Amino acid sequence: MKKALILIDVQEDFLGNTQDYIAPLCQNYLAQFGSSYDLVILTHWKHEENKDQNTLLLEYADAKVVEKRTYSALTPEVNQLLLQHDICEVHLAGVDAEMAVMATMYHLIDQNYDVKILERLCASYHGRNWEATTIMRHVLGDANVLSVGGGRVWV
Repeated sequence: MKKALILIDVQEDFLGNTQDYIAPLCQNYLAQFGSSYDLVILTHWKHEENKDQNTLLLEYADAKVVEKRTYSALTPEVNQLLLQHDICEVHLAGVDAEMAVMATMYHLIDQNYDVKILERLCASYHGRNWEATTIMRHVLGDANVLSVGGGRVWV
């Protein structure tokens, strides 16, 4: 079964104070496990204040970077990439757990993808990570919310 990793909106204009840990964790995960995926997608939320800037904090040579203007990362471009690569399983993480990650999870479920959440690679701007993860566990089941990618980082 081919699998993809989608890291959602890990960008400097969304982080600060309590979320700064997520970029190094995601970058470490990419370095260690990026090659185990058939497709890696990094999304970059574009809004009026960053429309001409690259505020993305992650780099991965084989990643497809997709700009988006919706909460869900399953944009037409991302959907096309998943179809082109015959992806069946999608691992999700990033910012904002209770908004973009959760919206993407539901959108992928509606499209019949097997969805897994990388719990330790999710962050919440509003401090709602625990609540979001609880809902994701309820929807997907404990076995599909993976406790991977964590560890100590010094920002």
